[in-house]
Amino acid sequence: MGAISGIYMFGSDTDAAPAGSSIFGKLKAYSFNRTGEWVDQSVHLGCGILYNTPESKMEELPRCSDNGALVITADAIIDNRAELLEQFNLQPGDPAVVTDSDLIIRAYETWGHACPGHLIGDYAFAIWDIGKQELFIARDAMGSRTLYYTCENGYFSFCTVEKPLLGLFGERAELDEKWITDFLSIDGIQHELECEGTVYRGISQLPPAHYGIVNAKGLVKKRYWEPLRDIKPIVFGSDEEYVEAFNRCFSEAVTCRLRSLGEMGIFLSGGMDSGSIASVAAPQLADKGKKLYGFTSVPVPGFSERPSGTAIYNESREVELIAQAYPNIDITYGSFAEKNCLTDADELLRIFEQPYKIFQNMTWYHSFLKMAAERNCMVMLNGQTGNSTISYGNFGVQLATLYRKGRIAAAAREIYEFSRLANAPVRKVLKSAIPVVMPYRLKVWKNRRQIREFDRFENMVVKRSLIQKWDVISGLDRIGANTPISRFPDYEEDRKSRTSPLPFAHIGAVETKLSLANGITIRDPSRDKRVFEFCMAIPSEQFVRNGQDRYLLRRAMKGILPDPIRLNIRTKGLQSADWIYRLAPQWPEVLDEAKRALEQGDLEPYVDKDKLKEKLAKASRDINKNEENLIRSIVIAVIFSRFIAAFNPTPEVVK
Repeated sequence: MGAISGIYMFGSDTDAAPAGSSIFGKLKAYSFNRTGEWVDQSVHLGCGILYNTPESKMEELPRCSDNGALVITADAIIDNRAELLEQFNLQPGDPAVVTDSDLIIRAYETWGHACPGHLIGDYAFAIWDIGKQELFIARDAMGSRTLYYTCENGYFSFCTVEKPLLGLFGERAELDEKWITDFLSIDGIQHELECEGTVYRGISQLPPAHYGIVNAKGLVKKRYWEPLRDIKPIVFGSDEEYVEAFNRCFSEAVTCRLRSLGEMGIFLSGGMDSGSIASVAAPQLADKGKKLYGFTSVPVPGFSERPSGTAIYNESREVELIAQAYPNIDITYGSFAEKNCLTDADELLRIFEQPYKIFQNMTWYHSFLKMAAERNCMVMLNGQTGNSTISYGNFGVQLATLYRKGRIAAAAREIYEFSRLANAPVRKVLKSAIPVVMPYRLKVWKNRRQIREFDRFENMVVKRSLIQKWDVISGLDRIGANTPISRFPDYEEDRKSRTSPLPFAHIGAVETKLSLANGITIRDPSRDKRVFEFCMAIPSEQFVRNGQDRYLLRRAMKGILPDPIRLNIRTKGLQSADWIYRLAPQWPEVLDEAKRALEQGDLEPYVDKDKLKEKLAKASRDINKNEENLIRSIVIAVIFSRFIAAFNPTPEVVK
């Protein structure tokens, strides 16, 4: 695994070598164990390889197929290796000599353009078909690896990251106004409203579960996997069969991600997702005499704010229960007391190649990746997608589903059972359930005055004229963002949301770029395509039953995950709860930086100056006297201003 690049110059009298070498030369800014290039007259392919699995040491990319008809470059870990080895009648004494690119080539030779549908894993690859004079590109179904491209008159270029594609033939790099408008409009951590666009004009992203065919006529894209169409219902005769099938699938997803040439690490919280992954991975590693290195974020010393409601700010007690159950888990707790959400902002802007909003967790997330790499961890596990797959089970969604199906008695039983488990009065639970089952149109009518007065962009500083120009409101409606009234979906509506490629593209971009920057591969068993399909295929009653959410994983992890975590329904970990406390000493400087950015005028094309001035005038220099939304708005403005300044440096800034 690593990074790839390439260019296809249309026309017989073109020379791809100079432009291809330029792209790949910029890609070499990352550290690789091996690099390679392949070129003919019209095509240049490049690859930087990181040795993270046993098979990766055998890779020599780009390379030709055995018959010389195809050339491949790949950023890939293929997880269904055993299935493919059997399919291709490969039974070598040591399967490790069959590389992942070997399997991709054979898949292409067998199934042609349909080959991505037969590959499971994290990948992006390109295959040049010499006979057809055709370039085939593909991205994995879950979007775990990125693939950016430009398609202009005369050429098609691609790369794992964006910046090597900028100014390829001396043209001036420009920012994409629509992408920036969307970014500044969304009141949340999402970066975009569409998964194909990027912050750079002319550079697009191949969406998850898509392939592209490029020839002299240009690019044709096709989606090869559509979950709502392709996933068929799974129905068993008993609850036990669902648990057994889930455990087989989940265990395989974890096992195939333990193929590490070095040590294994994991972002470990006190919750069910990463806890379940660690509890399945640790025994397998112990059998090989290996450790699982866990990295857990804890609040900075001195942070004494007491959690409100059911939140847990420090999950070390729960993590210790997992470590006690599996002694080969070696835990490192990190508070990174010297850091706040802006300490590494300039570095993260270079890594992400764009402005970002996920600044709260980056204080520790990025730091732990560096630490894990220093300990020779080649693979870092997480459970990022677990809430949508392995630990899915939303009580409100199930209640809405039962009510809309007319199963009132079943809904009443769930309310009663939930009140019993939570030790709460039935009347109190029933009162909380009313907004969940109330028809949305009725809620709109009931709150019509509030809706009329609601400003969907109150917390955002985006320029108002751009909102209308780019029809931002339609995009916000599609993802349900910036709304005054909560809309509680039923199971099928929620299933549609869970299968959207937008969050997969967002997570894939973050993880791919952090992986490259730190020389360590981030992998998520809860985002395995097989696990995802299983969790989308089974009935909703397997996720919520008898008032208990996350019902499937609670049963599946019996005897595996410590019971205080497995059966916990009262509390939930809240990471980075101390982010405002950390920022307090630097807050006056943050305000001053935002004011300077406003005065310099770089933000004017995108930001409502009066709105930002108003927020800065309202903000107290004592951070604790400000609302969290106000602090977030100003921090996002500062991060965005730094991105703009780096993109358009003044003569004084250029070094």
